[in-house]
Amino acid sequence: MELLVVIAIIGILVALLLPAVQAAREAARRMQCTNNLKQITLANHNYADTHKVFPIHLSWSAWDNFDGAFSDKVGLLPFLEQQTLWDKTVFTGPPFDPGGWNGNANILTQSLRLPVFNCPSMELEFGGGAANFTYASNHGTARKGYTGNSQMCVNGQHNGVASYATPIRGHWVVGDPPTGFQQILDGTSKTAAYSEFVMGSNTVSANVKQNSQVFDWADGANTAATRLNCLTKSSIDPGRIEMRGRAWAWSFMGIGTVYNHTMLPNERACHSYTDDWAGSNLMSASSRHKGGVNVGMADGSVQFVPNTINQTVWWAIGTRNGGEPNAEIP
Repeated sequence: MELLVVIAIIGILVALLLPAVQAAREAARRMQCTNNLKQITLANHNYADTHKVFPIHLSWSAWDNFDGAFSDKVGLLPFLEQQTLWDKTVFTGPPFDPGGWNGNANILTQSLRLPVFNCPSMELEFGGGAANFTYASNHGTARKGYTGNSQMCVNGQHNGVASYATPIRGHWVVGDPPTGFQQILDGTSKTAAYSEFVMGSNTVSANVKQNSQVFDWADGANTAATRLNCLTKSSIDPGRIEMRGRAWAWSFMGIGTVYNHTMLPNERACHSYTDDWAGSNLMSASSRHKGGVNVGMADGSVQFVPNTINQTVWWAIGTRNGGEPNAEIP
């Protein structure tokens, strides 16, 4: 009888301690996630110090195909202590994609799972984790105006920090000019540069599908209407299931190399409101952390942004040149 009592007490203690242990582990993972974003934003700074602009996403190559269509992360490699991977990159070949959309010219250099590109709180893996990533750069909002009929942010008009470029004149993909510190007119401490995201999967449990699925194509007359249109979508694009987060070296928007500030933190993501080859998509910032997401600001700081942030404030910190007076994270 006494033994049973002791066993029961031990069971109760274990039950009480387990949540505390899990919370401590998640706190450590969240800290590492913050450190990763810090390294990425500082690498972005060092790249800009060297090249006078931030690394671009090459949306379409000079050969009118996937060859050389690299994300900003390839440009950041030398500034993240990955000079060897940079030196061995085949710049005239396609970026590696474990999903098979591209060839394998860079399989040796870009099929690696680099810890700095992956938040340890993310439980999903695609292709055994090869080439996976969970951080994206900010390319702004869907429209330059939040209400009313407003100008669409597409065809070289993105208003975030990320830049999609194409070397082909007159191509159907119209690229952005490169951005640098001089283009961040709203101030670097009030402009988001990078955030984390949950990899897109259609096989996760129902309670986490809200921020892990990428829903169908959405649009609207302004940023607010575009967000609401995305929230009404009930289906996903069957041709692009389990793409977001699987290939850190590729710039294609379906892979999720950039994110958008139209959707609030941990809201659903939707596919392109116009043209995802040029980087226009409603990929939201999202995480497995309770209550919000980590965001790396353009000044190199990292802030935890709550899900409850005012939508106008979230839109404001997503634009580099909107002139909004209220871009303060609570």
